[in-house]
Amino acid sequence: MRSPILVLGQYEVGDLIATGGMAAVYRARVAGPMGFEKPVAIKVLLDEAAQDEDTVRMFIDEARLGARLSHPNIASVLDFGEADGRFYLAMEYVDGVSLSALLKHLQRGRNPRPLDGRAALFIAQGVLRALSYAHDLKDANGRPIGVVHRDVSPQNILLDRSGAVKLCDFGIATGAHRVEKTQAGLVKGKAAFMSPEQAAGERLDARSDLYSLGVTLVAMLGGMPSSDDQARGFDAGRVDALDCPDALKPLLKKTLSRKPSDRFQSAAEFSKALVDAGLDPGEAGRLALVEAIEKVPAPKPKSRKDSRREKGVQSAPPAGTDRGYRNLLFVVLGFLLAALILALVGVRLLEP
Repeated sequence: MRSPILVLGQYEVGDLIATGGMAAVYRARVAGPMGFEKPVAIKVLLDEAAQDEDTVRMFIDEARLGARLSHPNIASVLDFGEADGRFYLAMEYVDGVSLSALLKHLQRGRNPRPLDGRAALFIAQGVLRALSYAHDLKDANGRPIGVVHRDVSPQNILLDRSGAVKLCDFGIATGAHRVEKTQAGLVKGKAAFMSPEQAAGERLDARSDLYSLGVTLVAMLGGMPSSDDQARGFDAGRVDALDCPDALKPLLKKTLSRKPSDRFQSAAEFSKALVDAGLDPGEAGRLALVEAIEKVPAPKPKSRKDSRREKGVQSAPPAGTDRGYRNLLFVVLGFLLAALILALVGVRLLEP
């Protein structure tokens, strides 16, 4: 990582990874004695978002839930804090690409192609394990928290170069962990991947996330979704047209049913159905995923000027810059004062 553009607590913030409507995510590092260094991802609340109390509470809720989630298929939250008036979330750094970036790479050029079916099923199983854990999470008294991710989509699935699959960004997840309760009828999430009940602003449960995963799986297999699918339900004919094993198609149709009662009732049930149908690729799926990731060109890091212009850091100078500004101001004021004194002395000398 190049020299930091910002320091937040113990974290030296570097290159921009991604930005959204609420926050920007940067690669960062924690440096220690004798050359110790650990890469992390830092999510920084944008300047405008930090002025909204509801958004700040949502960010805090994300940190509170993230601290409770510990699973191999979920990107870990390591720390939460505030420095120089900026709220930030330190997360596990996943050395790889998002599923969204991988799919965009496959769709570029003259010969767009779907993701290898084995890799797609391997990703789906990883996300199902993450969802099963999150949906079943309980509080200290053994009561279900009722977590619903609400934003299962390619942007929020990270793929490590070793083939690890990580679900991330529980920023709009519902559940008992939230201080800021979701208002009835308020719709949040990515429209093309929403369940019909989510698009309608209705009460959600785990089956909504399974629908979103079904849409994501369709996208991996080449059937890019649209926001129109939620109004009338996902067209079964589009599933039939997918280039995938015949055994997968009825499972996709089931999880994409318009009525939640017609879908799989849990992530574990969906996962077992895939295994029972002979659709768990195992190691072959991981190797196919690694091969696909290797073909994605590494993104070019933004220039220092561009990085500083991002909303998350636009008004925050690098460490030590404030002191430099103050020193420069004192020097300028000193010159002005000296000039004023000389001018007054000159006037007196000219007086008869």
